[in-house]
Amino acid sequence: MKSYPGKSQFIVRSSEIDYHGKATIPALVSYMQEAAWENTRSIGISMYDLLERGLTWVLQRMRVEIFRYPKHGEAIVVKTWASGRERVFLHRDFRIYSSDGELLGQATSVWLVMDVVKRQMVSVPDFIMDIEVVPNQEPLPFAKGKLPQLQEVQYAQQMPVRWHDIDLNRHVTNTRYLQWVLDTLPTEILEKQLREVDIIYKAESVLGDTVISEVGTGETESILLHKLTSQQTGKELVQAKTVWEVLS
Repeated sequence: MKSYPGKSQFIVRSSEIDYHGKATIPALVSYMQEAAWENTRSIGISMYDLLERGLTWVLQRMRVEIFRYPKHGEAIVVKTWASGRERVFLHRDFRIYSSDGELLGQATSVWLVMDVVKRQMVSVPDFIMDIEVVPNQEPLPFAKGKLPQLQEVQYAQQMPVRWHDIDLNRHVTNTRYLQWVLDTLPTEILEKQLREVDIIYKAESVLGDTVISEVGTGETESILLHKLTSQQTGKELVQAKTVWEVLS
């Protein structure tokens, strides 16, 4: 079987916008993941297909660039394709377009396969490796390498894990982590345009946990570094870097 690129259409809903009337970045990431689900379903390796085998997909890293945020009611198209393999890592790219073909944003992502009982990553099974990847276009540079460590915390919040934070894998959904990363920031930063996000998912948290979100400035004022930590275990859950319009 061959893996061909997929294309999904969405309309930005009122529940997915900020007070400027534009889609939030967690909403855009949700669209991309929905498009990936549809693409994998067409070749029999969706999350539901894996769950029947006691396995599941886990997002390990995602790097997103946004050039223009679509508005409420705007129709968009998300194209996605498997872009490569590296040992246990499976790479997938995305591009978001307006209805008239304007490139609104793009992303590259890294996925792993997890045993749902042992809660451990496993080697990519043969039934996935046997699928031939048919590239659509030149892949984006793989998301790899370390992010700078957060040195000095400027903002912090505690986030209790509640029922609606949990996904099909019975842990906090990755878009909620992204939301918590951003919700820790003050309004004067959030009102700026967020241009890039590079987020690494390191460990899972579950219902009843409390997550500590911390933020500080990176190498320039337009770069912020983020860390989410489990209050219960002290384990680092998420590391991220965001790039904004020049902060003043």
